[in-house]
Amino acid sequence: MFGSMSHKRSDIENEKISFLISIMTAAVIIVGSTAIGLLYFASFQQQRLRLIESAQSQARLIEAMAEHGYLDNREEDPEVAFNAILGQIIRAHNKYEGFGKTGEFTLAKLVGNQIVFLLSHRHYDLDEPKPVAFDSKIAEPMRNALKGNAGSVIGLDYRGVRVP
Repeated sequence: MFGSMSHKRSDIENEKISFLISIMTAAVIIVGSTAIGLLYFASFQQQRLRLIESAQSQARLIEAMAEHGYLDNREEDPEVAFNAILGQIIRAHNKYEGFGKTGEFTLAKLVGNQIVFLLSHRHYDLDEPKPVAFDSKIAEPMRNALKGNAGSVIGLDYRGVRVP
């Protein structure tokens, strides 16, 4: 009888130890997951702000080029001035590497109900970018820009790939 009592105590102690190990494991997993999540969120926010700043900088450069081009070509047809400015932007864009391995700079205008991309794409239909219907589910970032919205969005790009 004495042997079975100590055996029961040993089983109870083993169960307590197993329970405590399970609690510690769960705590480590929760704390680790929370830390990784917070670091990911902070990194994502930092990247989002960097992309917004870069896009705003590019927009200001294009505006300055357009203003200068307009002043130089006041006497000409607005379409001729637009094409001259666009030509300068395209030449500069061809020398631009992009944002790392995946990022890119795009420029488009609205023609009727179509988003017409003016610069070649880095990933897709490189030489002749295909227009996208304005009411399409893709090209959400460009559609927002053409609506006059500023900021950032996570949406489908012209390829249908989810991007920030």
